[in-house]
Amino acid sequence: MRIESVETILASLPLPGSAWGDSIHHVTHIEIVVTDVRTDSGLVGTGFSYTSGVGGTSLKALLDKDLAPVVVGQEVSPRGLWHKCWHHVHDMGGGGVSTTALAALDIALWDLVAKEVKKPLVAVLGPCRERILAYASGINLNKPLDALVDQVEGWKAKGFKAFKIKVGKPDIDEDVERLTRVREIAGPRPLMVDANQGWDIAHAARAINAYAPLDPYWVEEPLLCDDVEGHARLRGLVRAPIAIGENVYTIQQFNHFLSRGACDFVQADVVRVGGITPYLDIAALARAWNVPLAPHFMMELSGQVLCALPNAHILENIDGGSLTDLKALEEPILIEDGYFTPPVGKTGHGIAFDRDYLKAHEVR
Repeated sequence: MRIESVETILASLPLPGSAWGDSIHHVTHIEIVVTDVRTDSGLVGTGFSYTSGVGGTSLKALLDKDLAPVVVGQEVSPRGLWHKCWHHVHDMGGGGVSTTALAALDIALWDLVAKEVKKPLVAVLGPCRERILAYASGINLNKPLDALVDQVEGWKAKGFKAFKIKVGKPDIDEDVERLTRVREIAGPRPLMVDANQGWDIAHAARAINAYAPLDPYWVEEPLLCDDVEGHARLRGLVRAPIAIGENVYTIQQFNHFLSRGACDFVQADVVRVGGITPYLDIAALARAWNVPLAPHFMMELSGQVLCALPNAHILENIDGGSLTDLKALEEPILIEDGYFTPPVGKTGHGIAFDRDYLKAHEVR
């Protein structure tokens, strides 16, 4: 089965509700790059990538001009082609734009492998579980307290059994007030917090220790994502577990965090690291360090990969950020009673995009 063509479309999809806001983001649209890989057997594999509203044209250009020519005419081989492509674009960076673009191609190739044998993606990867627990997550630092309370109560009513909210108000006492109210709603359920790289070590230590009576399940990205040594130092100053990974791009970077004892949860993003191929390697690395996986975003695909990994812990579902919420899919893929179950009766990953909706929001 050889690759005949690679076609991409870039769409900018509006968030279904209000804008997202946290320490570093103000997001109104999610950019989606959808890639179709056509083969001489007639099968088409579909992959995708995303941005938080910035850089989508760069991803599409890299796919169209640099990655597609490398794979056209080649046999479908996700691992082999991933490494060939990664070395081809490595000069522009081992991770970041290079891996985020490469993900769309890699996901399409795995979709093809599964479709060729007429099996679901999870069956090809090797199932470890039938479903995975999901937590409700909100980009909600900009929400007033009453709106935050309404959001969390809505999650609870939908059956979610764990929650995550943003922290990073200028006044730590305001964060504590918001967390206290959310903890009252959550009860004994796990409650995570995310600082989005907004602090220095001194402020992070004060804030995290102030949260201690509210028992945060983890504190996410308290420092700049590149600061491995800072995270290692911070872990010695606080009791709460530290989670990192949504802005870490390569297995070498993850190994640095893990070898320094700088994190308790690995949150690798299946798109940002370059797709399923490198994600499997990062998962194996985390398992070697006995650290659980709690990936960032793209729940429709991340949930399927987690169902094939022994050290999978929990799946993130960002309120308003799933492909289903963004109206990008022909058929919704939903979380029910707090659990994600892979699509039933589908070959490949089973994620079918609404092409008319993408066309209507295409970035030309």
